[in-house]
Amino acid sequence: MKILIRKYIVIVAGTLSIVACEKVIDINLNKSNPRYVIEGNVSNITGESLVKIIKTINFDEMAPYPAVSGALVIITDNNASHSDTLDETRPGIYTKTNLAGTEGHSYTLTVKIGNQTYTASSSMPVNVPFEGLIQDGSAQTGGSGPGSGGSHSKGEFGVTFIQVIPQYTDPDQTDNYYLFVVTRNDTLLNDIFIRNDIGFNGSSNTLPLRVKASKNDVVKVDMQSIDKVVYDYFFGLNENINQSSATPANPTSNINNGALGYFKAHTSLKKTIKIE
Repeated sequence: MKILIRKYIVIVAGTLSIVACEKVIDINLNKSNPRYVIEGNVSNITGESLVKIIKTINFDEMAPYPAVSGALVIITDNNASHSDTLDETRPGIYTKTNLAGTEGHSYTLTVKIGNQTYTASSSMPVNVPFEGLIQDGSAQTGGSGPGSGGSHSKGEFGVTFIQVIPQYTDPDQTDNYYLFVVTRNDTLLNDIFIRNDIGFNGSSNTLPLRVKASKNDVVKVDMQSIDKVVYDYFFGLNENINQSSATPANPTSNINNGALGYFKAHTSLKKTIKIE
């Protein structure tokens, strides 16, 4: 999942006036201190827990953002009083092949980079059964544009959208929050699909995911149950992405000490559908 990173621009210049002589004006673009971006995940599926660490860059530097190697990354099960130190398997990517989270447990992520320490906590909800996926309408019929009400539409630049409905029944005993991670033909989509059960507590889901896909594409949906703090982060991230009238701001992170990003403990259930 990609993270929205706000770029800071600092312009250093004096007051300009019309003078007869030439004067050199120094402009310093974003020479602020870099910040670390941490994407931390602990899953209930063995081997799927992963922490990615990168560093922000100056405005005039070219992407990609540099990976951060050599960090000490620890995930602690607060209920079982057990910790796992993750291995750096690729530059900036930290994993543990035998690590699997437990439903109902809370976890703490600790990242040490040089003399700086960053921590975050997240609770893994109880799994909500994922029963299947339903395609709402044919990939060859439907509306002609976004908001047309059809189950199939073409948006900007001829992109085709298909409505896919995840089948699950929300438990009525607790507040529930969901993140749907979608891939199309094994390519991860950057769209953010989040849900809560406000107004739908205890009900069967009927809300579709509007997915970029065409006929014969294979769409995989990873339904993740997440806690409210993580939901609020992705809600803020989604608001920033869809807001064009104001300057975007970094969503509130649950990682302390000035780091950007998130740490989420989540369950994971996956279903696949071929678009017809």
